[in-house]
Amino acid sequence: MIKLFRLESPHRRWMAIFALWLIFLSGVFAKLFGSPGIIQAIRLQALLQEKQKSGVEFEAELSRLKIEAALLETHTITQEKEIRKTLGYTAPDEIIFDFTLLE
Repeated sequence: MIKLFRLESPHRRWMAIFALWLIFLSGVFAKLFGSPGIIQAIRLQALLQEKQKSGVEFEAELSRLKIEAALLETHTITQEKEIRKTLGYTAPDEIIFDFTLLE
């Protein structure tokens, strides 16, 4: 004869409640109840921290570019260096050595 699981003792009742609570927190019923569960919450928290870190890095890059833009707008020496670097021009007192191999 097969015995079914009976919740006669308080210990078994608490174990059943705890098991249901763990299943609910795992996110198995996320589509039914709309709760993402603890696993999804942990993943979302890690994603949030990653995005905040990249946001800080982008802000640092933006401030560096703002400083560079201000220098390019105001200082002629910086403008000259950037033009020479971008277009490949040389100053009158510069010598360029080309070490590329000729084929």
